Amino acid sequence: MTRAEASGPQETGGRRFRSSWLAYSLVAAMVGVVIGTVVWALGTANQPVPRPVADPSVPALPLPTFVGTTPRPAAAPARAATTASPTSASPSPSSPTPPRDRSATASGRPASTPTRSATPDVVELTPLPAEEERGLRSVDGGADTTVEFVNQRTGQVTVYWLNHWGYRVRVERLSPGESHRRDTQVGHPWVVTDGDGRTLAVYQPVAAPARAVVR
Repeated sequence: MTRAEASGPQETGGRRFRSSWLAYSLVAAMVGVVIGTVVWALGTANQPVPRPVADPSVPALPLPTFVGTTPRPAAAPARAATTASPTSASPSPSSPTPPRDRSATASGRPASTPTRSATPDVVELTPLPAEEERGLRSVDGGADTTVEFVNQRTGQVTVYWLNHWGYRVRVERLSPGESHRRDTQVGHPWVVTDGDGRTLAVYQPVAAPARAVVR
């Protein structure tokens, strides 16, 4: 074996060692740079930021004042006049004072004047025979009126209204001495029966307020 052939493996191994050492050096350098950067950043972040110091030679600028921001004091209420106007104290000649009522009593109250009753006279309806009920029925269009039914019998009576078909519609049952007032119309007939249902009287309302006395 020649010398050149024996030195071939040694040179190959030396080259590999140098390449590995160079790679490790680069990696170590990069890691060192990264660590140094991180340490520097942390140290800079923890340091307090210096505040600027005002220069006493520079005059301070006044703050701007906005219009309308300062509240104005409330206006004092107007002082009431203590003296009345001479024109208001004396009565106006155009409005004469009404004359005093001569009918006033000694106590100072005016005398009461009698008033007429607004209720018209009540007429008494004439009872019709019981046979008239068969041909009667209510017809609309008549004047509004009232009828007061009075029971002067010793027994109980029943008041019926005859509808538009001529049928009885019970309205009220009256004991002896009782009365009952109903609103109705002219043209609406009424029937009063005894306790057994027998017709006692038939009544036809009139325009004036009326009373139907059952005897």
